[in-house]
Amino acid sequence: MQQYLTIKKQHPAALLLFRLGDFYELFYDDAVVASRILQITLTARNKEKGQPIPMCGVPHHAADNYIARLIRAGHKVAICEQMEEPGPGKKLVRREVIRVLTPGTATDASLVGAKENNFLAAVSRSPAPKQKSSAHLPSIGLAYADLSTGEFRATEFSGENAELRLRDELGILRPREILLAQPATLFPAATGEETDQAGAICTRLDDWIFEANYAARQLEMQFRVMALEGFGLAGHPQATAAAGAIVHYLRETSAIGARRSDDATRAPSNGTMRAGLEHLDRIIYYEQQDAMILDQVTCRNLELVEPAAGDDNSATLLRSVDHTSTGMGARLLHAWILRPEISLIEIEDRLDAVAALKSETVTREEIRKELEGILDLERLTSRITMGIATPRDLLALRASLEKIPSLRALLGGSELGGKRLAALREQIEDLADIREIIAKSIADDPPAMANEPGVIRPGFHAELDELHNVLKQGRQIIAAMEERERKRTGIGSLKIRYNQVFGYYIEVSKANLALAPQDYERKQTLVGAERFTSAELKDHERKVLTAEYRALEIERRLYTEIRESIAREVARLRRVAAAIAQLDVLANFARLAAGRGYARPEFTDREIARKGARGELLVAGGRHPVIEGLVEERGERFVPNDLYLGDNSPFLLIITGPNMGGKSTYLRQAALISILAQMGSFVPAARATLPLFDRIFTRIGASDNLARGRSTFLVEMHEVAAILNTATPASLVLLDEVGRGTSTFDGLSIAWAVVEALHDGARPRTLFATHYHELTELEQLLPGVKNVHVSVEEAGSEIVFLRRVEPGSADKSYGIEVARLAGLPNPVIVRAREILLRHERSEEKLTEELSEASKAVGPGSQTSFAAIHESVLQELRAADLNGLTPIEALNLLAALQKELK
Repeated sequence: MQQYLTIKKQHPAALLLFRLGDFYELFYDDAVVASRILQITLTARNKEKGQPIPMCGVPHHAADNYIARLIRAGHKVAICEQMEEPGPGKKLVRREVIRVLTPGTATDASLVGAKENNFLAAVSRSPAPKQKSSAHLPSIGLAYADLSTGEFRATEFSGENAELRLRDELGILRPREILLAQPATLFPAATGEETDQAGAICTRLDDWIFEANYAARQLEMQFRVMALEGFGLAGHPQATAAAGAIVHYLRETSAIGARRSDDATRAPSNGTMRAGLEHLDRIIYYEQQDAMILDQVTCRNLELVEPAAGDDNSATLLRSVDHTSTGMGARLLHAWILRPEISLIEIEDRLDAVAALKSETVTREEIRKELEGILDLERLTSRITMGIATPRDLLALRASLEKIPSLRALLGGSELGGKRLAALREQIEDLADIREIIAKSIADDPPAMANEPGVIRPGFHAELDELHNVLKQGRQIIAAMEERERKRTGIGSLKIRYNQVFGYYIEVSKANLALAPQDYERKQTLVGAERFTSAELKDHERKVLTAEYRALEIERRLYTEIRESIAREVARLRRVAAAIAQLDVLANFARLAAGRGYARPEFTDREIARKGARGELLVAGGRHPVIEGLVEERGERFVPNDLYLGDNSPFLLIITGPNMGGKSTYLRQAALISILAQMGSFVPAARATLPLFDRIFTRIGASDNLARGRSTFLVEMHEVAAILNTATPASLVLLDEVGRGTSTFDGLSIAWAVVEALHDGARPRTLFATHYHELTELEQLLPGVKNVHVSVEEAGSEIVFLRRVEPGSADKSYGIEVARLAGLPNPVIVRAREILLRHERSEEKLTEELSEASKAVGPGSQTSFAAIHESVLQELRAADLNGLTPIEALNLLAALQKELK
């Protein structure tokens, strides 16, 4: 227990799994926490001394599943191993923590989804100035790494909205763990901000770890360079600080490091090797604007990678278009969805490759078949460099690399053209030397762990083969000895056996004890037999055990050398993995295009863009890529629609129509088509000509944040404010039902003003869906505005949603008809129609006043109007003007004026 307490003091924030024989034990508070999460029995030791110590344990051979549950619950786990075997005269074996697992540093398959990244992020903020001024705006650095793949990136935010941009980036990345400096200047725990970062846990480190000079030294050592300019980190001290903190933390957890030379050649008792970070061999610095910017709100509203509500992942763009063959490809597709390209050259290169693969069906499917046989090279490489790869991992690597020659041959076919496919073929190196190393050295059916015998292939090492022969002959020697002793003693039932406690022994039954020779030495007494040994048996045992120990020692050393020789090729392996991942995604796009009738998008000519014009957005027969599939599964047909937004007119569509008519689908499919196109994919349309968008904004659906005291309407206004403040002419804006979270007249006023601000301000291409039919008047007042509507067909009291978008405005909203379809009782429907009729009459007057006010100001100007308060209107209508005295009339006017203030 003293040894346990000493080690626990070194890792106070982690649950310590302390190896005792065949179990990992937890004590004190760790045991209480673990027993509750794992649902295992909480016991105690030292009860007899009156000082019970809480205790629970799990078998070492089944520990992975238990550890995974602790990590998923948000805890850190320190694994403490026995570093030597117990033996005679040893009262206490040496133990060390070989690894600390945290949510952000987990790499095991049970903890990391095959198609998802497991990011560890770090955030560094520049010191706050003593006096606030525009010249000293905050600078925030962000770095993130996936230890399981070796991906490592960093960026930096500055300006007044730096923290907002940081939150958006974290919301998209969804890291499992965030490293922060000890002073809680960002995401203070007291405000519960940890839950705002997509479920990430926040780990506080000492502030000196984020010091720029220290961080730079950590990175230089990690990358084995003299300076960081080649990685783009020059002039970005906060990004450097965040990246250095990640390297520091990984060295303290995943890479504890061998402290004794003998640890380099022997594994702990469970076969786990010590970890290294060689696969983190570079870092990429990026800026948000290097790709199309999709903030957290937009990703949620468009359901790009996660559903907006519930857990039906089939409703996401990612699930709809992901038919990749490898985990590497799936993760790359995920990244491309969240960061579509803005480089026309890169987009066109990808589209050329997709077109080539689409046209060659047989070749494409043969490529996909080869890809299906390739396991996750990124994660296999990481396991090898971290020292935790098993012999079976090496066999999996060999089997995957054996697919490369045929893959290269398919890519080199004359029928496939395009620069990108040719470049990928060159990047997918044959790696025959690595295949050969594994084929010559590792047995065809090795044990699961590296510390078990049978890992090395016979014929690879002469001394090891000799020792195996000794062990094989040993069994024959024992059999001959047993037969000889039976004849010598006359005991026909005499047996020579072996167990780990007593070694080799001669067993004689009680009935035959009188026949046992004098030279037998008694070892153990049983109920029905006695066990003996002899000088000959002891001599043989010594030779066999020596051979076993020596053979296992050689196997461990050889395996370590083989693994390290492959780890030295990490750069080549990662380059091949990246190329295969990209080929997988492009082949996936080609299969989608061929199977779903997607068209190749065209983009605005670069010369047009250079002259200041933005080019047109034209989609003919556009479809929603997700809903189309869901509709077809139900045996229905998706109704395609056209979309046109010009350079100057029209660039802002006001879309009216009933609920359930398809307005939101029309908005979302415009964004998804643009995202797919800038990813390099063909799009669900008959034809598409698109500009390059720098950002997509959305305000769709109702949401609130009660935990932070924000109502639905306040959240909506925050989102609209962000759009108005940051949209550019190269942005796409989708607005659905702006203003519906407040009173009718307030909402209408806000919606009207927002349309004017977009039209007369940045002038981004905008789709504005609304139930405020008054907004359709803007088509006559603002030259860039055009009305379209979702058509409905009436058949008596029934309505049929045609889901066809057509020019002009809808004549009514059909809200009551939709309510009837939803099952509202008939008396409620009848009463609703009566109330609607009365309100429509009063609204006619309001529309007339708004129109007159707009015409008085003139088209193209900022139209402003004061919405007449509903209660004031009602009181005016109810007033008996003929019966009021002058004094009563003045009092009424005063009261109404007071209400309007």
